[in-house]
Amino acid sequence: MAIPGWDIEITGIRSAVARTIGAIDPLEGHAKTYTDALYDAGYSSGSDRVKQALAGFGEHHRYTLPLVVVRTSNCIRAVTTATNAYLRADEEMAERAQRNAQKAPRVADLRMPRK
Repeated sequence: MAIPGWDIEITGIRSAVARTIGAIDPLEGHAKTYTDALYDAGYSSGSDRVKQALAGFGEHHRYTLPLVVVRTSNCIRAVTTATNAYLRADEEMAERAQRNAQKAPRVADLRMPRK
């Protein structure tokens, strides 16, 4: 039983979730490549100023990609929870899951131990 006033297509949600997971999976590798490329560019420049500028840029953005991954993962989890709640006609749980998906992750969220 669906929630009155809600009209969602479950197969479309499943497809979007699968495509999103496929898109974020390689981001960890991209982050490593990005870091290596910044180092190589600074070293290859032969300029201490360029090395410092690139190091500062890299430091400033070191959490950017990981935060994108966390935010996207949170959204995937929330849309899955909301969809399951929708299928059970649990409007309150679906709305709560949607609200939680909108919360931005914090850098502290990234400091969880890796598996």
